[in-house]
Amino acid sequence: MRARPTHKNEDSNLPVAMVQVAGSRNLTETEVERNWSRLPSVQVDRAVLREQQLYSDSGTGGDPAEAFDLLRTELLQAAHNHGLTRIAVTSAHRGAGVTHVAANLAVAIARRKSARVVLADLDLARPDLSARFGIKAPGPLPPVLLGEVAPMVQPLRVAGNLALVLNEQRVAAPASILGEHSAREALDDLERMLQPDIMLIDLPPLIEGDAALSILPAMDGILLVADGTTTTRRDLQQCERALEGKTRLVGLVLNRAEDTTRRWWRRHRRD
Repeated sequence: MRARPTHKNEDSNLPVAMVQVAGSRNLTETEVERNWSRLPSVQVDRAVLREQQLYSDSGTGGDPAEAFDLLRTELLQAAHNHGLTRIAVTSAHRGAGVTHVAANLAVAIARRKSARVVLADLDLARPDLSARFGIKAPGPLPPVLLGEVAPMVQPLRVAGNLALVLNEQRVAAPASILGEHSAREALDDLERMLQPDIMLIDLPPLIEGDAALSILPAMDGILLVADGTTTTRRDLQQCERALEGKTRLVGLVLNRAEDTTRRWWRRHRRD
């Protein structure tokens, strides 16, 4: 489990309406709701969602949206049972469909009107969430993670209870940013100011370079995406070794199985 800081310094770069309360006390529900209401609101083109295979409506009859609804319920229950908030979505190698799963899972969670969800793109080498939603990022994310820009200038509000933290600036050496303490502080600030039920983090692959490994201690848990056509048992074993002592593996999603409309979840049993 990641350690949470016990003190936050006030950041004068925050918008006036969202200046953090000095000290470490938790925000009240009224303060959190005010922060959400003052995020820039953006409209998502439903045609873009269809083109990008983002399922904005609840599913019926075994379609992909229904599978993501099931994944949502399982993940929320696991998060509640184990006190998890910040869940990274990653894979062994590129091409497994991590961004597809993370985006659809966030949309599915947001269909529960009582749930708040934040979805952040920390795959700095190949950011893709902005294009998936057809929304331009308000600015580059690396300066936020380096502590040069206040975190609360970055989120955009979608559908009332979904906030997107987008990025369009590619970084050649992402571990040099994700490994900084300021990156963890930025995530802590976002979580404290918005108090999401779930914060989903789109991460680069676990065993391709050290970018994902450098930020793992800041995560409560990992949702691992496997490609049913290419991911091997050895890949999964390498991922488990990479996670050992850093964070919890909370589940596995099999993507592109023989039944291409079906994704399944396996909760990790070793607590």
